[in-house]
Formats: sequence, C-alpha cells, structure tokens
Amino acid sequence: MDNVKAIFLDMDGTILHKDNRVDSETAEIIQTLRDCGYKVFLATGRAHDEIGYLVPKGFAVDGIISSNGTFGVVQNEIIFKHSLSFETVNEIVKRAKEQEIYYEVFPFGRDRIILNEDKAWAEALFAQPTPPGNVGYSEWTSRRASIVEKVDWESTIPHTSFSKIYLFSPDYDKITQFRNQLMEDQSSLQISVSNSSRFNAETMAFGIDKGTGIKEMIDHFDIKQEETLVIGDSDNDRAMFAFGNYTVAMKNARPEIQVLADDVTSLTNEENGAALYLKTHFL
Repeated sequence: MDNVKAIFLDMDGTILHKDNRVDSETAEIIQTLRDCGYKVFLATGRAHDEIGYLVPKGFAVDGIISSNGTFGVVQNEIIFKHSLSFETVNEIVKRAKEQEIYYEVFPFGRDRIILNEDKAWAEALFAQPTPPGNVGYSEWTSRRASIVEKVDWESTIPHTSFSKIYLFSPDYDKITQFRNQLMEDQSSLQISVSNSSRFNAETMAFGIDKGTGIKEMIDHFDIKQEETLVIGDSDNDRAMFAFGNYTVAMKNARPEIQVLADDVTSLTNEENGAALYLKTHFL
C-alpha cells in the first residue's frame, strides 16, 4: 500500500451507520488523511444531492462519485455526468408498475420522482415502521423518509436528464427476477444494472458503474490506477473492486464480496471499521 495516493470510500454499509449518518470519528480521520496529503473520495450509489444530509457539519472530501459512477463533482465543479435516456426511464417505470416494483426516478439536480397514480400504493408499502423479513433497517428507513421528505409526486415523468432509477421490493424472489430481466436487457435498454442490497436494483446509463467513475476521477487528478485504494461492502462495489489497485471489503460484507478484496476490515461499519482501518495503515 506504499503507493496509495487516492482512497475511494463507499457509503452505505461502509462509512454510514444504520441510522444513515457518518460518525464524527470517521469524518475526523478522513480530514486527517487529507491533511497528510492523501486524496479521499466518496464513491456511492447515493444521489449527489442527498449526501449533505448524511454527513456531519464541516465534512469534506476531495471529490464525490455519486449514483454508481454517473456523476462526478470536485469542489462544486462537474467533472462528468452520464444520463439515462427519457425513453429508457419511461420503459423501466412501466415495467416496474406492471410488476408492482417500487421505483424512484432520480433527475439530476432535483428531488426524486414517483408518479401521482402510485402514491397511495407506495405509502401503504412502507406504512410499518420496521422492515419486513430480511430487508435491511437502513434501506427501509431511507425509503420511508424519502417518501415523506424527498419525493416529487408528478403526473408524468419530465423530459429531462436522469442519474438513475432505484427499484425495490420486500419480496426477494420478485426483485431478483426483475433485476435479472433488466440485466438480460441491458443492451437493448442501454443501461447498466447494479444493486446495493438483495432487495433492490439500480439502473444507470449503459457502461457506467463505480469503476468507470473512479477512472474518470483519477484521470482528472492525474493519479494512476496503481495508486488507488477502495473500500466497500456490497454488490454495487464489485466494479470498484475490479478497478481499484488495493481493495478492502468491510467485515459486515457478505462472504462473496469479501473474497473479491485483498483485505477485510476487522470492524464493521457500525464500529467505524473503514476509518479505523485507514488510521491503522496510513496514520
């Protein structure tokens, strides 16, 4: 790890606790790393506009890759931006509605969208305060909060640019089948498909993922691939692990994710495992 200059951190399951917040200890370690000359970046499936709600006051990084590689920002400057087509968004929403899959459409620069005609059904789906079955607590509470605070209920999908579509079902078999169908149709729909839990799917522009986002970000900073370290925990981090030179999985990651990495943290996200791993090895 002597060559590391750039550190890329996933958020959910990595630096976020189950309350969807970054701990102050993690923020302090990240700042110390930056003070020591390391470049630290977020590489998250979260939309750029929601990240500010998840971090403590004064939190700073050198750049943010959001929506699974779709959008790259450095000091409020857009470095790259890849949009889904309007036709693709409408087709995927149509499929989701037909199969009773919950969806959120993410336009760039504004709140996510759900159609008005699906409002009653969506609110009923998340009526109970605790997640059903094996659905993760943070994912469930995020969805409940988004319906109340972060959704624009629209009569039609606006003709604009879109970072991603988030799709969810508490029925594991249903969302798995839906995700697999999207993956089969990636070429015809011109999408990339990923997931951050077993109960969701996310679609981005074709050929775009966290790995391509890291490539575009390090090109901007003139950093070499062999100078990168990545830390993540879930399926949407596979592309990040495939690109990063030194790769670290979280202790709380599933076994099939851990085997992809060069190392595994000794502590979970709830214990600030990513930040303390970096502190041990770089500070």
